[in-house]
Amino acid sequence: MRAAFLCALIACGAVACRYDYEALKGTGAGSGGAGANPGTAGTVEIGGRGGGGSGGRASGEGGSVGARGGAGGEGNAGGATAGTTGSGARGGTGGSGDTGGTTGRGGATGDAGRGGEGGSAGGAAGTVGGGGAAGDVGRGGAGGASGGTGGGPAGDVVLWYKLDDGTGTVAVDSSTAAGAPHNGTLTITGTGTGAFSTTHQVGTGALTLTGTSSTNGAYVSIPSSLNALGATTAITIACWINITTDRAWGRVFDFNNTSTTGYMFLTTYQNQKTPNAVRFAISAAGNSVEEQISSTGRLTTAAWHHVAVVLDVGTTYTGTLYIDGVAAGTNPAMTLRPSSLGNTANNWIGRSAYTADPYFAGLIDDFRVYNRALSAAEITTLYATIR
Repeated sequence: MRAAFLCALIACGAVACRYDYEALKGTGAGSGGAGANPGTAGTVEIGGRGGGGSGGRASGEGGSVGARGGAGGEGNAGGATAGTTGSGARGGTGGSGDTGGTTGRGGATGDAGRGGEGGSAGGAAGTVGGGGAAGDVGRGGAGGASGGTGGGPAGDVVLWYKLDDGTGTVAVDSSTAAGAPHNGTLTITGTGTGAFSTTHQVGTGALTLTGTSSTNGAYVSIPSSLNALGATTAITIACWINITTDRAWGRVFDFNNTSTTGYMFLTTYQNQKTPNAVRFAISAAGNSVEEQISSTGRLTTAAWHHVAVVLDVGTTYTGTLYIDGVAAGTNPAMTLRPSSLGNTANNWIGRSAYTADPYFAGLIDDFRVYNRALSAAEITTLYATIR
């Protein structure tokens, strides 16, 4: 008896939205600028509102997801038009005019907030705004009172393979967490093949793995365990997959010591019981004591699907498997997590700890690991807006 383990691939995907290569959100909330029309504080998901100048127009409002906050109001007297709506992590631009307004503080939606720009064309120069911990520095305006302060970096994304690498055998880690990058290595086994393809769901490329059996295939070896990455308790693993051939027990990912001494995995096809389905499993001592989360069926092939596994907080907690932005299975009685397995020796995308299991056949894109449990709303956003 075996078990398969499901992948929380939270990468992106959906409708008519552009892909933003920043992390889903940052760590801090934005704050409004000072001035005659002061901005308001941002939340974790909405950038701060920039302040208007004395007698100036209304401040712009930060958007909820994306790259930049709203623009600040202009400083000329008598203005009445509101600033435009931005979309995320960058602070609002300060007002212009004789007495330019100050800028709003960067929101926390992006990978790193950017300081807002001060107002321009006024009399006294504004001070320089503070950039986010990993973002750009805000510029003081010629007429603004002060620049904005950027939001915090998305240190909760501890591993991020965009898989846009194009050529070679290195999967570049784009995370900004402590100790990054943790670049992966594309490895070929037997007569299998693997490469970085321009066919993709997110960004400009994806990983193509053409496994045909348990001895012929390809996989990416991750150099660090989840523990070493800092994803020890509550975590989220998410990615996009496009299955070419769906073989029983083929792995999206497998973090393991051996098949009997601790592992956690995601498979697209468990055939242990009916219905055959996507499954995530974690065990400290083999398949007979697995804790599992299963969907109600298999995925369609030759189509992109977003898969994410979320392990929540608590001694006994609920684990959730999401497919295409919707909860597809839960287990409310889970107790194991990455810390239960220690520093796993083998950390793979596309390969199983069980030697009889086939290598993955298909494409994988935008593979992410978070050191926290994303909410249902955040999973939906990750699925629907990241391209």
